[in-house]
Amino acid sequence: MLLDSNLFLEVELAEQHAEACKRFLGKVRDGAVRSVITDFHVDSVVLVMESYDKTWKELALFLASLLRYKGLRVHQMSLASRIKATSFMKDYGLDFDDALAVQALKELSIDTMVSYDDDFDSVDWVKRRTPEELL
Repeated sequence: MLLDSNLFLEVELAEQHAEACKRFLGKVRDGAVRSVITDFHVDSVVLVMESYDKTWKELALFLASLLRYKGLRVHQMSLASRIKATSFMKDYGLDFDDALAVQALKELSIDTMVSYDDDFDSVDWVKRRTPEELL
């Protein structure tokens, strides 16, 4: 399954779903759940954290923590992938961030997205799940 950046942001910014995300991401960290995140979405987490005035040390700690996730693989998105993603913007009215996630799902031949973003519901072949549903 593909992880959306909002799962990590829930934890890092102590948002409404932080506890459920911590439990779910703990399963990913321990290797009980296998998942993927794109390099773009990792960068998105860092950029949002920075906009919330997180320090360089907090950013480094977040990035380093990803190395401990036994069940997480980072998928590199090519320029060609980014170009292809724009067709999902056109076809489903998605923003670039979400369209790129859909492109990653296609490339990885998976259909499950773990996210709180209901914009993914407009893509008929994507199964969106929340951490609460997977605990």
